[in-house]
Amino acid sequence: MASPSPLNVFRGHDSLAQYLDPDQNPPLPLVEIPDALNPLRADGVRIFAKMLTALPAHNVKSLPALEMLRSKPKAQHQTIVEASSGSTVLSLAIIARALWGHNDVHAYVTNKKHPDSLRLMKFFGLKTVLYGGLAQQEPSDEKGIMSRLRRMAASEEGVCYPGQYDSDENWKAHERWTGAQIWRQLPEVNVFCATVGTGGCITGTGAHLKAMKPSVRTIGVCSKHGDPVPGPRHLSGFETSPFPWRENIDVFQDVSSADAFRASMQLSRHGLICGPSSGQALCGLIAHLQAAKAAGQLAEYADPTTKEINAVFVCADLPYQYMDLYFQKISKEEFPPTFNENLLYCDLDPYDERNSLSPEDASKLAGGIQPCSAPSSCSCNKKHHHQRQDALPSPPSSSGGSPYYPHPSSTSLPTPPEFPSIGLLDPSEDDYQESNTTIIIDIRPRDAYATAHMHKAWNVPLTPEPEDFFGDALAVEARWREIREVIGGPLWPGAEELQERRVLVMCESGDSSRMMVAMLRARGVEAFAVEGRYGGN
Repeated sequence: MASPSPLNVFRGHDSLAQYLDPDQNPPLPLVEIPDALNPLRADGVRIFAKMLTALPAHNVKSLPALEMLRSKPKAQHQTIVEASSGSTVLSLAIIARALWGHNDVHAYVTNKKHPDSLRLMKFFGLKTVLYGGLAQQEPSDEKGIMSRLRRMAASEEGVCYPGQYDSDENWKAHERWTGAQIWRQLPEVNVFCATVGTGGCITGTGAHLKAMKPSVRTIGVCSKHGDPVPGPRHLSGFETSPFPWRENIDVFQDVSSADAFRASMQLSRHGLICGPSSGQALCGLIAHLQAAKAAGQLAEYADPTTKEINAVFVCADLPYQYMDLYFQKISKEEFPPTFNENLLYCDLDPYDERNSLSPEDASKLAGGIQPCSAPSSCSCNKKHHHQRQDALPSPPSSSGGSPYYPHPSSTSLPTPPEFPSIGLLDPSEDDYQESNTTIIIDIRPRDAYATAHMHKAWNVPLTPEPEDFFGDALAVEARWREIREVIGGPLWPGAEELQERRVLVMCESGDSSRMMVAMLRARGVEAFAVEGRYGGN
């Protein structure tokens, strides 16, 4: 049957309801995975990913959420409550708002949930209610969260509990849509595989496929006991499900969390972007078929005519909300390296273009100051006691490492050397009090300052600035450390004194000035960098 909206345009007051309705959309993609991810391709096994991640809410749970809400029209006037690890309750909130403008959905979530997941729920407008104890509780546990919500909905007229673990609309949604779509797209299907959370997807899809083709084998994939993957359960926690799973799931396969996350990452890297339960489904499918091959039984799954085995697994959600877990479950050697890693620990204060001024604007800000008329013999800097030592460490070269950080291939990070402390102007000096409320700090080397500088600018000489030093990670770090030591020098004005005055910072190119200004701004100082080279050269 053709989609009522083949060009995917949805109009009118119910455009969102149309958009969320699978009957108003083309079938979701069914994509054969590349041979690189299919170790059984040479054995005639073809594996297809059913991309339920392409649903408008980007997760498998939006189908049962839609069906459950449609079956409870009174819910639009009630508080909707659901115990969910994320996808179901997010889908309920999105769909309830699209159907009815409903904004009162409460997610009952374990207090062990990652803060990023809790923020995600708030982002989608959900009210979150935390519960303690076991994170993944049994639906039949009389003391568990699902039982408490059932009792709440039974006793309070204003509460609707869709009940994803109990509602027949859950598995029937997949019988109606997921199973029907796969049959239309791939009638030669021989094997269907999905993870088992509520059991709705594997039960409903299996029911439709088996009704159309009884020879279809269905594989339910579970987490290993004590090694959970977000969403799926272990088998013993599923067996009390009221869904008709026994006649629709032929065999169960468990998969470790590390294998699930790794397979999900590989699928995503190949363009089939999906979360860990999707990787778990693929691993379970391959493990089961490999076991059948080892037992000499793989041919029993094949189409009698083509001799091929066409297997489908479900991609259920996206990986982004699980990033912390990927880096916990998978060894760091399986991720590409980060180069210039030293920049993760320095130069982190934000740069703001509004804090960079043209020479003309800087001059106006400083009260129209002019260049010093006798730079080599003036008294502008006479009260700048504690001048910098002559012997300063040179900025490190990026070739072959540095005294601060080794080459990226090295694994050890030596302690960087200390820079000498630098004293700066004392803004309480009488000579300074005669000037305006702007401090001018010139951080060019001493010889450049002696050649030309602004009147009453104080010289805080740094080492010569490398050309385009922002292109050299080691030079950036060296400059940052040097400026940090300058700002922390014993005669640097206190924060209270500096907050009463503006600070203008000048350097050879404007780059070091921007870095110093970012550091000063982070300390509450009203500082500005002067753009370009001194004198506009």
